[in-house]
Amino acid sequence: MLIYAVKVEIEAAIAEAWRMWMVHTHISEVLQTGWFRGHRFGEIVEPSPSPGKRVFLVLYEAADYDALKQYLEREAPRLRAAYPPEFQGRFQAERWIWQMT
Repeated sequence: MLIYAVKVEIEAAIAEAWRMWMVHTHISEVLQTGWFRGHRFGEIVEPSPSPGKRVFLVLYEAADYDALKQYLEREAPRLRAAYPPEFQGRFQAERWIWQMT
């Protein structure tokens, strides 16, 4: 199993609106691509985020590396570009791939 992890540090002032967009729009769009089997989403509470920030983590489960590669090449650029303008420039994202054994 392969996990595609996305950690997002976002300004606290817009974090709740962003969280709602993630829950009701973005995560569903990612899953609708068909490249993932499931996901987990939540807020990181320890270690404490920087002042004025909140930190979230999304874990998407891919069947294998080929599925993840297809998503990253075919779908990720379009979905990243679809971020609403009010969030642009107000968050930092880190992404990594985690091979589960």
